Amino acid sequence: MNTRKNITFSGISISEGLAVGRAFVFQDIFERDLEAYTIEMEQVDGEYARLERAIEEVLADLSLSADRVEEDLESAIGNIFRAHGEMLRDVAFINEIRTEIERELVNSERALRCVFGRWERKFRSMDSDVFKLRGDDVADLARRLLRSLAGLHSHSLERMPSGSILVAQKLLPSDTTFFSQRSVAGIVVEHGGPGSHCALLTRQLGIPGVTQVPDLLDSIKTGDLLLLDGLRGAVTVAPDRAGQARFSARMKQYYAGSMDAKKHSHESAVTRDGVTIPVMANIGNRHDAETAVENGADGVGLFRIEVFFLSRKILPTEEELVTGISKAIIPMKGKPVTIRLLDIGGDKPLPYLPLPPEPDPFLGRRGVRFLLDYPELLDVQLRALLRISREHDIQIIVPMVTIVDDMKKVRAALDRVGLELGYNTLPPLGAMIETPAAALCADEIAAVSDTLNIGSNDLTQYTMAAGRENAFVYKYFMDDHPSVFKLLQHIGREAKQTPVGICGELAGQSNQVQALLRAGMRMLSVPPPLIPSVKEAVRQARAM
Repeated sequence: MNTRKNITFSGISISEGLAVGRAFVFQDIFERDLEAYTIEMEQVDGEYARLERAIEEVLADLSLSADRVEEDLESAIGNIFRAHGEMLRDVAFINEIRTEIERELVNSERALRCVFGRWERKFRSMDSDVFKLRGDDVADLARRLLRSLAGLHSHSLERMPSGSILVAQKLLPSDTTFFSQRSVAGIVVEHGGPGSHCALLTRQLGIPGVTQVPDLLDSIKTGDLLLLDGLRGAVTVAPDRAGQARFSARMKQYYAGSMDAKKHSHESAVTRDGVTIPVMANIGNRHDAETAVENGADGVGLFRIEVFFLSRKILPTEEELVTGISKAIIPMKGKPVTIRLLDIGGDKPLPYLPLPPEPDPFLGRRGVRFLLDYPELLDVQLRALLRISREHDIQIIVPMVTIVDDMKKVRAALDRVGLELGYNTLPPLGAMIETPAAALCADEIAAVSDTLNIGSNDLTQYTMAAGRENAFVYKYFMDDHPSVFKLLQHIGREAKQTPVGICGELAGQSNQVQALLRAGMRMLSVPPPLIPSVKEAVRQARAM
């Protein structure tokens, strides 16, 4: 290994912050020399039994992982684990491993490597971003099964010393469940874009992170001192004393500013020209809501309710939705809460609702299109949310609106359900603006909406024709590109009196706050840890 001293590597930031710590290099189990051997025909049944035990163990672990992540961290990651469980229950998939064992007379480890390797390469070679991501899912399942077959009942990341900077070639969803703010000072990965699951979780936890650092594992070994700059997207290996001193001074200044921002986080964010800008939180569970309140959130700008649908084997009842959502938003009592209707489709199928395959799911039945095709699914949500509105200040937001007619149909459904329940006053109904089509027709959509909420992640993805989780085109996923801001300015201008907010990753970038306010954004919704710094950025900006 060629370990270089006092060398700075440039990458891209996936989460802001500065950190100093010793490197903990994570070795992928798929790259280890696990025991692989040939067997006799009479040993085939024994290998089948080993494989079945491993599958049962992994299925149980996936269920626990999903519950743990949905409760404590990020509901979107929990949904991934439940999807992994469905893949592992696929009889055809498992039969292929069994066939490999019997035909090649090899042990389960070797058969698993061959079969999962073929499927991973197949998915990654496909044109669709959705199927490319399935390559990560296959890789993750393979690693879980290999750990089980090897009798490894703990993950190596569980033994990571507190305060370490985690260094890895790539982190898969199952890996991300083992790091937390207590044990990880920062994260550096060689592969993965700003929209990866790893990036999502680092921002949610407020952990500094850098990705796209070339030759990472050839340059860093466990124990090396690292300076991680999540503001500039850089990492320095084995810095000299002068470099350490300069970085320590920057850290002191940066975190002093962060502490000052936190101290004032419960105050309103008012621009230099006197405009109050609500800084809200993106949440997916009760833990997120509690963290948001601690960080001074003015309310919830986006509550994702997918966890109440994707974590189940059957459709939730109206009563279950009322109970689950109400419990999650208790910490926000007295504050406004925007709840997005189920945003399903694309890469998020419902396990209990078999759907015909689509050639490109991200350009198919997503969001409101899906809900209008399944009106009973829409009605159960509207009934539950209307009941919740009696106790909480909520507004309802419709996902992936592209044409005015779809918004009118949801409005009609809300009016009908309100009449059935005997409600005279209905909560505001807003539209998610996530495509260039919706942005360019913002005036027409605003005319039938109480608010407009811009999802900058999808808006960027569709504008730049670059999948936000596709590492091959990450450099094209630029949410600060002039084309994106021209669309934001158009929305802000054409919305006229309809309030406009933004809830994607762009809203949490402090250096973009001034430009967002000038574009007409009057509400910013961000991950809870970013609320203090975004409020401070608002105070330094002008709205006009």
